[in-house]
Amino acid sequence: MKTPFRLGATVLAVLLAPPHAEAAAPAAKSRIVLISGEFEYKSAETLPPFAKFLEANFPFTCTYLERKPGKDVNDIPGLDALDKADLAILYIRRMTLPEDQLARFRKYAASGRPVIGLRTASHAFENWKEWDREVLGGNYHNHHGAKFLPVVRVVPEAAGHAVLRGVPREFTSTGSLYKNAPLPPRSEPLLMGSIEGQPAEPVAWLHRFGNSRVFYTSLGHPDEFSMPAFRQLLVNAIHWALDKPGPAALADTPAPKTAPAKATVKRIGVDEFEKLMADKNHVVLDVRTADEFKAGRIPGAVNLDVNAPDFNAKVGKLDKEKTYLVHCAAGRRSATACTQMAAMGFKVLYDLEPGMRGWEKAGKRVDK
Repeated sequence: MKTPFRLGATVLAVLLAPPHAEAAAPAAKSRIVLISGEFEYKSAETLPPFAKFLEANFPFTCTYLERKPGKDVNDIPGLDALDKADLAILYIRRMTLPEDQLARFRKYAASGRPVIGLRTASHAFENWKEWDREVLGGNYHNHHGAKFLPVVRVVPEAAGHAVLRGVPREFTSTGSLYKNAPLPPRSEPLLMGSIEGQPAEPVAWLHRFGNSRVFYTSLGHPDEFSMPAFRQLLVNAIHWALDKPGPAALADTPAPKTAPAKATVKRIGVDEFEKLMADKNHVVLDVRTADEFKAGRIPGAVNLDVNAPDFNAKVGKLDKEKTYLVHCAAGRRSATACTQMAAMGFKVLYDLEPGMRGWEKAGKRVDK
């Protein structure tokens, strides 16, 4: 008699198990290293909260590194984190790094892993000048002044690209326009920026360095990290760089209305601001806090705090056809207010570049 064939319990369980019965292991989180190496645009204040935002909303693990304090210090501790990074995001300006630290960047770039450069990253290294053209695919050669706020528009041929998904076709930047034209032939422009009286300049583009996916944008002014358009752009770029599908739109930052094509946003000095005030149809808008306004104000000014939660609701009730002369204490909050108002459909906005401090320094009248 033949001995019956017996299956072991483990083998039997495998054979009888339904297809796909084994639970799929959770996908590993992508490791992103964000590096601040400049002081001019306060990236040490904007990158850490952005890293937390990424970790809270996407399967990313973020490591934040920053330049040691001190104007002439050329030292970024912790760069060994690049060895295990899936993506490096650089916001560095004119550093002359020690050779061992610079070698880590060279090694990372040569590895075929993706790179994202923000604003001053185009002139990140004083001892690696080829970085901009070769790795980022750029052509940085100075910038325009901050007198005009650039209007940023999607390049029509690139409108369907994943990096631009959910990004408004047109919006206003809060930082000066960088001169990057012409780009090297292999770079693919996504956004162009323009100011009055000057040719348009590339503001964001894609590039390939060997096998590396590269995205660069000259955006990255401190106020822009709170702008839905910029956050959407950067989140899209991160997913594209990692070769992952990106979100259609950020749930917590809905895309704003685009600025009208004929919107004028211009930064001006004290004398021009005062001349424009002579027209009684122009509205002087003070976007500081109520306490600042009470302590001293430009004659005839209306006060709406740009950082108040009801700012958009209140400013939305104003006549969009009028000309607005906007100011804050030193020019930063007024730039934010002008950007938001342009997106809401206001036609003409003049921003007092030196703010209330410049007004008082010039000896102009202040009401209390």
